[in-house]
Amino acid sequence: MENFSNILSENPTYLIIAVVFSVVILFSLAKKLLKITLVVLSVFILWTAYTIWTGQEISNEELKEKFIETSERVKNSAIKKAQQKSKEEFLKNK
Repeated sequence: MENFSNILSENPTYLIIAVVFSVVILFSLAKKLLKITLVVLSVFILWTAYTIWTGQEISNEELKEKFIETSERVKNSAIKKAQQKSKEEFLKNK
């Protein structure tokens, strides 16, 4: 690791490439998190609209539980997909 930091500090071209690469990775991660957040928010809004149109009572506790349940499902799905993708990439590069 020390060798890597020495290479980056001694050669500004490598440092610029590493910074650009890091920014691209962070941007793609933020983009995926934004998509997940939008999906969870959309499901939450649709569920709320459905309960209002059907005339069901919405308590704050029930609303909180449904939101947490939906976000947990989306999070678990995202984790499974990330694990599957990383496993595929690992096997592909092996």
